Amino acid sequence: MNEFTLGVEEEFMVVDPVSRELKSHEQKIVESAQKIHEDQVKAEMHQAVVEVGTHICRNSEEARKEVSKLRGTVAQLAGDIGLRIGAAGTHPFSHWQHQLITDHPRYFEIVDELQEAARSNLIFGLHVHVGIQSRNMAIHIANQARYFFAACIRFVNQFAVLGRSKYRV
Repeated sequence: MNEFTLGVEEEFMVVDPVSRELKSHEQKIVESAQKIHEDQVKAEMHQAVVEVGTHICRNSEEARKEVSKLRGTVAQLAGDIGLRIGAAGTHPFSHWQHQLITDHPRYFEIVDELQEAARSNLIFGLHVHVGIQSRNMAIHIANQARYFFAACIRFVNQFAVLGRSKYRV
């Protein structure tokens, strides 16, 4: 039997509890959380985003416990400075044009190179990484996943047709 490992990354929006607008936390949440969880908490390109990531987990129960612990820490630290966190694909009404970029050379390079495409990429995701021990099993899984690719592309393009996006794939 093949053994799988899991890793989970989650990006949270930082919001003002009154206006519900995205709000820069000036990296205070990240700095405080790193004292507890070290490199499991990171800054993202936009200052109103905090990213957390589990260690490599042996099973889903271990991943669930780590995710819960990380979420709890980030929520508590945000609350301590008068902010809240949220998890959703994107913010429903805060405009990307008003969001501050984290002061880091890599992020400034990305914005300089990609311009509006980078600045407007204000999304909050949950990524599950699956470690596969066998190369043959990884190829088999990738081949099976190919069948869903066309449907994903159609879905993305539908948003462009409906006017929800300026970009097409």
